[in-house]
Amino acid sequence: MRRKVFATLCAATLFLGAVSVVAPQEVKAAPAPLASYDFEDGLSDMEPAANGETVAPSLVTDEIKGGAIKLEFGAKESESYTTFANPFVGKELSAATITAWVHVAEDAAAWEWDCLFGFTDGTKRLTFQTRPYLCWNAGGEDANYIDVKGPMVFDIQKGRWVNYAVVITPEGQTLFVNGEEVTSPVVGNGDGYNAASLLEFLSADTTKAYLGYGSFWGSQGALLDDITFYDAALTADEIKEACKIDEVIAAMPEFVSPYAKIDLSTVTAAVPEGYSSYYAFDGDLTDSVTGQTGSTVGYYVHLEADSPDPSFETGVKGQAVAFYGFGDGVKLPTAPKGSQYTISIDWYLKKAAQYSPCIFMGNFHEDGTVMGSEEDAQWISISPLGNQTDIVNGPMVWSRNVPGSASWNDLVRQGSDLLKTEVWTNVTVVADGAQAMVYVDGSLAATGPIADIVGEGTQLFLGVNAWDAVFNGYMDNLYIYDRCLTAEEVASLAKDSLTVVAAEPTPEPTPEPTPTEAPAEPEATSAPENTPAPTNTPAPTQAANANASAQDEDSNTGLIVGIVIAVVVVAGVVVAIVMKNKKK
Repeated sequence: MRRKVFATLCAATLFLGAVSVVAPQEVKAAPAPLASYDFEDGLSDMEPAANGETVAPSLVTDEIKGGAIKLEFGAKESESYTTFANPFVGKELSAATITAWVHVAEDAAAWEWDCLFGFTDGTKRLTFQTRPYLCWNAGGEDANYIDVKGPMVFDIQKGRWVNYAVVITPEGQTLFVNGEEVTSPVVGNGDGYNAASLLEFLSADTTKAYLGYGSFWGSQGALLDDITFYDAALTADEIKEACKIDEVIAAMPEFVSPYAKIDLSTVTAAVPEGYSSYYAFDGDLTDSVTGQTGSTVGYYVHLEADSPDPSFETGVKGQAVAFYGFGDGVKLPTAPKGSQYTISIDWYLKKAAQYSPCIFMGNFHEDGTVMGSEEDAQWISISPLGNQTDIVNGPMVWSRNVPGSASWNDLVRQGSDLLKTEVWTNVTVVADGAQAMVYVDGSLAATGPIADIVGEGTQLFLGVNAWDAVFNGYMDNLYIYDRCLTAEEVASLAKDSLTVVAAEPTPEPTPEPTPTEAPAEPEATSAPENTPAPTNTPAPTQAANANASAQDEDSNTGLIVGIVIAVVVVAGVVVAIVMKNKKK
């Protein structure tokens, strides 16, 4: 009895021990931060300042995050920034984590992205930017630098709060967006790079902390909140818990990406009304609206062409004007006439070359030279790559507007993965003043700035500009509108221009019947004497012949069976007589 009780107690103890091992554990709380700024009661020890005419950072109230600090975008030497006490100074750092909530305005352009927060000792600099992007530069000729970039781009989440975090360890750096680790970051580093040197830099007495100020260009235009510093490497779960990421995201409207891909099979093909020019490129460069015809130019827009005749290849509809990466380009007689316009073209990209344009628009001096210098540049290039190096980042519209509010305007969304080579693709650019949208096959590829330089004197070229290699591929179905098409119109136009209209098959000629002579009537013959005249009995059909053959076979079979029976009977009689004689 005692043994049974003891065994029962042992089993219960083992069971309870097993349960305790697999019981769910509470999420580990994040360590206490070294410093945190929530901006609910002011700027704390941050000192706002600005260079040039840029406005200094200020406190604002946001309906989601409450108090927040607003940084204004400012180019280099025109930054909007603050300085504050570096919380890492004097610490024995084995790791460091920095988290921040960031809100970039919906209409912020790509070139307005730069430093959110950073550290510097006057030579070395560590900056964190949207996209996300961490940049460490030891300065001077030291090869101790690193760039860590996320493969995604931040512009798909403009107009809402996003949590960024960076974890720095002696082994390297890890980026987080909304508590999710950025996988497969793009990392570039110099020969002298040492990950541990970042921690030594952060804790040095001479290293100052700041918001804004800039890395190369200037300060980021954005709202910042809950900027927090830790002397530990936080995990993804700890970041989510400490930053209350789920709560903040739940308080915002559901995020709907403006870059959802359009399925053209669901779109009705239609050409929107009101285009000012249309070039079919069916063996010539004629605008079907105005009747004007284009001409060839050299491999730069200011050079004379080698040949007056352009080249043509098979297009989407009929023929397409062709370029081969060298040789002549094309100048067209018409272009958009004002700040609001739409340009749509189909291209077949054989090979993508950096900077090579598909469409180039520019303004020119009276002597025919293009406005393209550092002092007077006024041009727009619609390019498969622009200054990008990978087709996954295309297309790009890059432009210059000097004088103007910004000398460079880069309109691109890295990683859009919409552009392909050796396939017909529709690319449409819709411009409204200094802002534009780029569509690929009806799907929005990028939004951003464009040089506002188009007017009555603007000239339009295909395949060439004043500096770079000639386009390599074919172009078809160029439409120009002096208005902004809607997204629905862009998709309908893309569907129509990419729809191949098969030519009606040429019917095979029907041969004329060959006249033949009618068969001669047979000569009448008299029946022989004593032979009855033949009756009109129809000739036996195939079935009748078959039946007759079957009947003949049946008759022969019966005769054979009869003979066999007779032989058997006779043989039986003979055997019976022999047996009877034996008995006797």
